[in-house]
Amino acid sequence: MGLNSDEDWTVSVGGGLLPSTTRPPVAALTEVWQTVRDLDLGPQQHAALRKLFGTGGTESVEDSLDGGVFDFPVVLGDGRMLAVRVRRGDGLTDRQRRAARYQPEQLPGEGRSPGFWAVRDTNTGALVTEDGRVLRWGVEAGAASWISREVARGDYRGWNGRAQAS
Repeated sequence: MGLNSDEDWTVSVGGGLLPSTTRPPVAALTEVWQTVRDLDLGPQQHAALRKLFGTGGTESVEDSLDGGVFDFPVVLGDGRMLAVRVRRGDGLTDRQRRAARYQPEQLPGEGRSPGFWAVRDTNTGALVTEDGRVLRWGVEAGAASWISREVARGDYRGWNGRAQAS
């Protein structure tokens, strides 16, 4: 399977060996390999890490990026464990990206009313609607609760929301 995106990947190696670094895919995997290749690893782990990160190809890791994140645990010779993490793009998970997509926003009030709360879809810049009407709440917590439900719904169904922005 070839690389199907030109977005950067964010990589890190636990234990402070490689802090989160965002690079093009081949450069990111090369940086991981440069970091882990001299660690005290058994021959089997060394071979697996070399195949994933040290060959100059991205296909093996690309195939493993389930939901945009791939974690590879590593056991060092002294028994300590650390993890190699590869993430698509900016390092946010799909769930974090869905949560960041929606922002509660207070609408202008009328008269003495402080105004209702709505949810803005930052992808479109529009307020979220359902059946052609802007969703509104009397308190900010109501809008935040809708966002939480929408994120959970996306987790369950594997898609990014049901409401349409107007």
